[in-house]
Amino acid sequence: MQLKLEKIFSLFMVLACTLSLFAQDDKKKADQSPPMDIGQLRREFIDPPNDYRALPLGLSGKNNAAEYVERLVRGRWGGAHISYPGGGTGYLHDTTGWSLFNNVLQGCREHDLKVWIYDENGYPSGRAGGQVLAGHPEFEAQGLFYDSRDIQIPDNRGESREIEWRIPAGTPFFVAMYALDREGHITGKPVELTGSVKNRLVKVSPAPGSWRLTAFVQNHLFAGTHAVLTGGPYINILDPDAVGRFIQITHELYYARYGADFGEVIRTIFNDEVSVMSGFLTDDSQPFPAVAWYHELPELFRKQTGYDIRDCLPALFDDAGDETIRKRCDFYSLISQQIANAFFKQIREWCAEHNIASTGHLLWEESLIYHANFYGSVFPSYKELDWPGIDVLSCQYGCTSGSHTEGGPVTPKLASSVAHIWDKERTISESFWSVTNKTPVEEVIAHYTWQAVLGINALTTLTIHNSYSDEELGLMNDCAGRLNYLLTRGQFRADVAILYPIASVWAGFRPATRHVHNLGDNPNARDVDEAWRYVSAQVLLSQRDFDYLDEELIRSATIADGKLNIGKNGYSVLVLPHVTTLSFATLKQIKHFTDNGGTVISWQTLPLNRADAGPETEHRALVEELWNTNKGRVIHTMTEAALRQALRNSGTPDLMVTPVTTGIYYQHRVLPKEDIFFVVNNSQEPVSGDFVFSANGKAELWNPINGEITAANSRKTPKGSTVKITLAQRSGVFVIFNRN
Repeated sequence: MQLKLEKIFSLFMVLACTLSLFAQDDKKKADQSPPMDIGQLRREFIDPPNDYRALPLGLSGKNNAAEYVERLVRGRWGGAHISYPGGGTGYLHDTTGWSLFNNVLQGCREHDLKVWIYDENGYPSGRAGGQVLAGHPEFEAQGLFYDSRDIQIPDNRGESREIEWRIPAGTPFFVAMYALDREGHITGKPVELTGSVKNRLVKVSPAPGSWRLTAFVQNHLFAGTHAVLTGGPYINILDPDAVGRFIQITHELYYARYGADFGEVIRTIFNDEVSVMSGFLTDDSQPFPAVAWYHELPELFRKQTGYDIRDCLPALFDDAGDETIRKRCDFYSLISQQIANAFFKQIREWCAEHNIASTGHLLWEESLIYHANFYGSVFPSYKELDWPGIDVLSCQYGCTSGSHTEGGPVTPKLASSVAHIWDKERTISESFWSVTNKTPVEEVIAHYTWQAVLGINALTTLTIHNSYSDEELGLMNDCAGRLNYLLTRGQFRADVAILYPIASVWAGFRPATRHVHNLGDNPNARDVDEAWRYVSAQVLLSQRDFDYLDEELIRSATIADGKLNIGKNGYSVLVLPHVTTLSFATLKQIKHFTDNGGTVISWQTLPLNRADAGPETEHRALVEELWNTNKGRVIHTMTEAALRQALRNSGTPDLMVTPVTTGIYYQHRVLPKEDIFFVVNNSQEPVSGDFVFSANGKAELWNPINGEITAANSRKTPKGSTVKITLAQRSGVFVIFNRN
């Protein structure tokens, strides 16, 4: 009887929620519409709505719900980022946990606070506390492990030599023998040995010559991976059935209980650090390298590329001759899209059907080599998040000044670029896990200010809600709310694009057996990675904001008036940071761009390697034409000074600062009657000077710390408006131009 009543209640809730969907959707759209009245902008900047304030992540099962909600109100938080507060066998089923969750939700509803649902018992998302894999071992993350052995058979006539070789444990997918050329590269067609494997043993009698035995064996991806560090076996996010079971167990249960609050109080479901697990994250070396695997990959690969995936596999781990780079690009392109389709798209579509947003962040966003290990490319996955996100766990100045720690500026710029390109309203940051009250709250605010100028406009925090006073938290949340509110108004504008050079990483990438932070295991890929981060920082230090574009976006752009036009954005300058590899189709589009008046700035290397099956001779001829006969529009740089000079001479800067300083970052957003500039001094010294903006109108300074609005000391100039500004170290100010 109890079960029947629960089913009837669930059906009633679904019906009630369906009837309210249209009204909720209209309200959501109204909430998201940017205000066009300067008076409303001022009012909501001074006291930002809860939708734009930060939310603390976490809810202890020992918390009193009423006390917890009261602390949210006193700290001027925007709401709660919570999950079912319990684990173990009772996760999502124990009534005590649901009672506490319900009481917090009710308190948030009464105080107009917003709720984000954290979708997991711990992290990474996907296990549902182990329930997804319970009874379904076929859904566990899979890898294709690789081993090889080189043998030399002397030319002893009349003698045969049998070789015995033990291959890795698991299910043999492809075992073969290849002849080797004088350089030690595989050549010719393989001699397949898969069917002869017995109890992991291969026996073969090769003819005289040099040979390589290769084995690609399917097995669980667990030892040495993120799963070991976070609570047990993990699901295969390449498998849509595994992800569908996760949605059924978690998302559907939340909706059955609280569907009436979806889109109103409950704004989003957050997933955390999902990955294919094929990069190792423990300090002990593993016996074999691996790539992520899913049993449908061979069929998907043939449909996408037209050839057998077995012809591709040796190139993933070794130099396999002239087609090595193309085959690596073919494989990782497929992996990238399959992750996006199976996990992120499936969840996004479920969220859209249930009137909420999907959000979350990826694993180890800071390096292109990490991307190759865990996602192939992050762009397809980011595209399928309604609110793409990052995490920034510490609060040190080194994070913002461009060090590899936390990725420097590339981490927030990846998420914000995706938002600008695909017109996504919010970008989120999960921040401050390692921060305690030994760090002044002003330093926390300064760090988030840096994230905000680079495009982050929603904040969820870890641990700090227990580290500071209500007044300190209120100061932080007022500031975050003001930043997030104004930085979701209008349309982002920048005329510089930087290529996301993932094909150049794939070209030099081979799966390793050590922790992924040993970037030197892939020196060619590491060089691309370091140059990408360095060039990105140099563009910002030259006071030029930018978006990242991947090759697919460049190929899909329309070109007119010297710009790559993608969605609502137009880019007149394209920067190629140590790009060694491009598809021929991308190269032709770049030629079309420069012929139409666009500018290309390359750094250190030329894209002589082809990433696709295009004609190699024509590819190299087109590179030669672009860089040798089109020098007015294609600028090759080898030094920092040359790179900055090229940026100064290209396009039209939205901001110029006198005297010249490298510590100023900015973001420009355009409304029908206003220009919004957010200007941040990211240096550790005060900056004072003339700031020349590409805007006109009455100028005001809006202070995100205290909400004060004052008239700016400005004058109109031929290039726009000059405003005298003094900024303390690591602080920011909005400069608003009212053209009305």
